[in-house]
Amino acid sequence: MTDTLQTGERRRRPQHQNTSTEPQIAIVRDDLYAVLAARETMGFVERVGAVFVALYGPDLARAVEVGQSLSWDHCVGMVRREYSRR
Repeated sequence: MTDTLQTGERRRRPQHQNTSTEPQIAIVRDDLYAVLAARETMGFVERVGAVFVALYGPDLARAVEVGQSLSWDHCVGMVRREYSRR
């Protein structure tokens, strides 16, 4: 892929450009998911019945509850917001 500059000159775009800020999600068990940044764990989302519980922290043993929601996306957002505050 190339960009066309105003002068007609061409340059190459970086091929591995990742503009996505969405975290990766890993399944820990049926009702527990890890929310991952590029190099570390942001926190976890645990499903308890119909409710999702947002847990912030690098490992489950030390994770702290930061909120609950009926929405998966809102719960992941709570973990991301808490992670970005540090």
